[in-house]
Amino acid sequence: MDEVGTIEPSRALEQVGSGAEPTQLYRALRMVTRAALGLFYRHVQVTGLESLDPAVPTILAATHPNSIVDPLLVGMSEQRQVTFCARDGLFRVPVFGTLLRAVGAVAIRRRSDHAGAVDNDAAFAECRAALARGGVISIFPEGKTHGHLRVEPMKTGVARIAIDALPAAPDLVIVPVGLNYLVREAFRSDVHVAFGEPLRVGAVLAELAARGALDGDDPRAAVRALTERLGEALRAQAIHIEREEDERLIAQVTALIVDIREAEGLESQTPADRTALVRRIVDAYRWLEEHDPVRCARLRERVMHYADERRRLGLGGLGTALQKRGERRWGREDRSIFGPFALIFSAPFGLAGIAVAIVPYAVLRLILLLSRPTSYRVALTKLLGGTALFGAWFALLTWSTLKLAGFWPAVAVGASLVPLAVFAHRYVIDLRLHRFAVRTNLRKLVARRRFLRLKFERRRLTRELASLRTLYLGQRPHQS
Repeated sequence: MDEVGTIEPSRALEQVGSGAEPTQLYRALRMVTRAALGLFYRHVQVTGLESLDPAVPTILAATHPNSIVDPLLVGMSEQRQVTFCARDGLFRVPVFGTLLRAVGAVAIRRRSDHAGAVDNDAAFAECRAALARGGVISIFPEGKTHGHLRVEPMKTGVARIAIDALPAAPDLVIVPVGLNYLVREAFRSDVHVAFGEPLRVGAVLAELAARGALDGDDPRAAVRALTERLGEALRAQAIHIEREEDERLIAQVTALIVDIREAEGLESQTPADRTALVRRIVDAYRWLEEHDPVRCARLRERVMHYADERRRLGLGGLGTALQKRGERRWGREDRSIFGPFALIFSAPFGLAGIAVAIVPYAVLRLILLLSRPTSYRVALTKLLGGTALFGAWFALLTWSTLKLAGFWPAVAVGASLVPLAVFAHRYVIDLRLHRFAVRTNLRKLVARRRFLRLKFERRRLTRELASLRTLYLGQRPHQS
């Protein structure tokens, strides 16, 4: 997914007419996508849907941290048929390329994929035509997918399309979309899809001109100014940690701040709450770095030393996940659903779920082991591969039951497979939590002093962060 480029104009796009109702194929694909995402992610929270006005042509400009999963999330949130802008290489993928063409996607040529200059005219024309019909297009202005918790520098494609389309679509808006994955590659984790305030292109350009921000002698000045405004809007909707080396630091501070908030009864429950909390922590870190760099450097050193010691003791500390998923807290069964006795009594259901899911799970694990996907393609591999493997396996089990036992037993088996598999996943997580608790308590017997020092340092860091939070909130009373 990227800034637009060129391939032959899509006949499917002409047939659909982007302002029209979604085609039956598109509706079916969206329904399947919603079901798959609903199974893969525990909670997909969408905010700001009031920004989507079906009466106006719209460009959905989203961040791009998670490969093809990103457009799936964007597309399932918009009721109109979305014209997706996708890099041209995807159109050559068997089956997938056929589906892209069938739903009227626009092909993208990237300079990084093709030697020399690329001709973008045909694709730009398709996008302008879609917007002129009152439709909605989706494009990723960062120009590439990436695995970082930040908004990458903007490409100019969105601004160029918007400015060129404005005469035929004077009420055109750009809606910034922040895609915030709290544990990007993990099954049953959370994601927050944040639709921001629409940028009304005509009004934004008029405002920039009135402020003298546009150079009348430079036709590219408007493109640069609109691109800059879009970047600001995206950073307001997504977690943006400028330096990659700070991601682990922010994750550790987030875990400590969550403990403070839990003690105060303020634990963030929803993905949107957690995203907002992380963004405030990032803002507070920048503020401290600017106002007291010595104290900031000292705090950073202490937090990273604390994280390293956690890693050495087997408590984690390497990850950049921003969502607690139940493990790594002092050897107790944190966030465990089942107590020890419940684990025993629910074992038949857990084992049944493991039995029905073990074959596709093992095949998927083998695929991940052999293909070694990049970090930002792990979720895609799990989502697409898991949907295909589990779907085929469950269909085979249901069909086999139908042949061997008849219709109603097949209905019962088919209806129970997905719940059993999901239950087994949660059951295995809880088994791991209890195993982790036992293992950690045994380690504490051997390295008791180190654990006590780490616990003491955690308390000191928590007090330090609570003090800094009070200081920061005193300077920023609008924050909470």
